[in-house]
Amino acid sequence: MRSDNLEQALGEALRLLESAVHHHRRSVLASATAELPVAGEAVAGWVARLVLRAERDVIWSLPEVTCEEHARLIAQTLTQLAGKGVRTRMLCPPRVIREAAWQRSVGAVERLDIRVCDGVRQELVVVDGSAVIAPDASPGEPGGSRASMIQNSTVADMLHQLLCGMWDTAQRPMRPLSFEGGARGRVLREVLTLMAEGYKDDAAARKLGLSVRTYRRYVADIMRDLKVESRFQAGVRAVRAGLMEPDGD
Repeated sequence: MRSDNLEQALGEALRLLESAVHHHRRSVLASATAELPVAGEAVAGWVARLVLRAERDVIWSLPEVTCEEHARLIAQTLTQLAGKGVRTRMLCPPRVIREAAWQRSVGAVERLDIRVCDGVRQELVVVDGSAVIAPDASPGEPGGSRASMIQNSTVADMLHQLLCGMWDTAQRPMRPLSFEGGARGRVLREVLTLMAEGYKDDAAARKLGLSVRTYRRYVADIMRDLKVESRFQAGVRAVRAGLMEPDGD
């Protein structure tokens, strides 16, 4: 099975299990559902405390970072997990790791083990393969307005296997230094766009107001950073990694 088809199948299976998690909240596991744990505490903080109970392994799907506070909490949690020697893997859509809040906080965490996947649509954390933490999405609330901790071994095991499957098919983020933003980042994305549209070097250079030599140097830098051998491959990998999206700043 091709990796694109496998990723699609895993994404569909994950959506089904997310539905199961939702139904668990409404039925036999309703007692495991937590509203804001204490007055005024954001769910993101409660989730962080639960995640820090991990002893061996955490796999975390994160569809968005809602604000600076959310990003800082995640960064602090990841740093503490690393200090405990807990293996932590994080799955995000490509756009998330390009956001300013992410880059200022989470992106600064050393040795962060992350992969990008468009199929990530709900925040789920599987701790030591035996418990699932599932915050509810809620605009304006860092981490949502409530969360569940599910310790049903069957649900936890299935979600753990699915997230691991998505991890295996997800992409490693491209080298970020050339694409962080600023004037150089904008020019590189413009060059990538023209490469993807099949422009010849001289026509592309004229369109961007560059010399052909300078334009080719940008092309060479892009191909080196993306570790590809052809311009077509560069365009494909850049699209998959979200590098051709506009800056979010």
